[in-house]
Parts: sequence; structure tokens; C-alpha cells
Amino acid sequence: MEITIDQLYDFKSCGLKFKLTHVDRVPNMQMSENDGLREAVLMTISYFYMKLKEDKMLSMESMKQKFTSLWYGGKVLNIKFDSSQSQRKRELDAFGMLASFHRKQRYVPDEVVSVNTEFRIPFGPDLFITGKIPLIRNTTRGMEIVNFKTSNHKQDEFWNRTDMALTLQAIGFHSMFNREADSMCLEYLKLGTNAYVERRRKDYQRLYKQVRLFKEHMEKGYYYPRESYACDKCPAKNYCMEWS
Repeated sequence: MEITIDQLYDFKSCGLKFKLTHVDRVPNMQMSENDGLREAVLMTISYFYMKLKEDKMLSMESMKQKFTSLWYGGKVLNIKFDSSQSQRKRELDAFGMLASFHRKQRYVPDEVVSVNTEFRIPFGPDLFITGKIPLIRNTTRGMEIVNFKTSNHKQDEFWNRTDMALTLQAIGFHSMFNREADSMCLEYLKLGTNAYVERRRKDYQRLYKQVRLFKEHMEKGYYYPRESYACDKCPAKNYCMEWS
């Protein structure tokens, strides 16, 4: 079995959503505006860093064009918009985040090691989890793993420590460089601030225990629904209503 980090999160948030999306592969599933905005912004930033690694500094106008092609194109990201007004408002929100990011990079550009570095981690003989490290850069702290956030608030210590993606990225980094990352940074694009996190032995132990339980539940077909406020924006909502 091989699953991605995103699929792991889907299963954690709602087993039935995971089944409908990744097992049954229900067609034409659209992502919410929030998810679409996050993905479009992060893809634009990845594009910026790939060019920066080639010693090319993208203009802000080029970044806006890249974002717009994702936001309005519909070919790469299948986003369900609440309304045309909401779509435009979210676009302006994204431009604000990208402008703040671009100003910082324009004067003090990052020293890029790699962008969207892929990893594949074994959890026993028959389960592999795949994912990407969004950015690895050289800093005064050493080699640093960077994740970008589009939320309006910072994660507290609990969420920082239990973030499965960060823990998996730390393991992925170690598998590639045979050592731990010197630093792990969360850049909050909307807030214009950074937070630094670390991983300890018990954080890795928690992850391995979670993954074992997820695998056991998948093998037994425990794809039960988990109703919450998130259902309002869930692309599988209508299909979920028919589940029995």
C-alpha cells in the first residue's frame, strides 16, 4: 500500500471522505475555496523558488499571472467557488500574501537547496507514505525545512507538535541527508511572521503509532463518516448523504 500525506489527512479527518475520494474515486470532486486558495498560493510560491534556484528573480506581476492562471484556469485546480464576488475577494487576499512574500525575497532572497523534494518512507514491509518537502534552504541556522501557511492565526504548540506532515518531512529529510534538519520553519504569509518547531523522539513515536492504527482501520474497511462543521464545505457532502 502506498498513500500520500494528503490522503493520510483525508482519512484522519473523515474515513468516508477518504473512501469516496481515493478508493471509489468519485468523479468531478471539487475542492473548497479555502483549499483552492491555499494550493494556488503554495504552487505560485513553489514556482517562484524554482526560478530563484535558476538565479531568476520573478517580478510581482509574474507571480500574479501565475496565481491567476491557477485560480481561474480550472485545469490544474478544480475549485468550487461560492460566488464570483467571493472568487475575486479571495484573489485579492492572495495578492496581498504574495506581495508581502515578494518584498521580503526581493531584498534578501533565500538560498535555495531544493523545492518540492519528494520522499517515500516505509512503515513496515507493505506500507509507504509519500510526500514533498516544500522548501529546503540554507540559513544562518543551517539547512532548514520550510512550510508556508495561509491561515489567519498561528498554530499553537499542540498543533505544531502533532502536525504529521512536519514529522514526515523531518523523517524524509533524514533519509536523504542522513542527518536531522538544523531548523524547521513555518512562514505565515498573511501574518508576515515565522514560527520555529522541532521534533523529539516521542513525536516520531506518536506518528508511527498513528500510522499503524490508520493502516489497521483501512485494512478492516473502517471508512465511517465523521460529521463536523467541515462538512459544509466538503466536496463529498452530497455523496455522503447517500451512504448507508
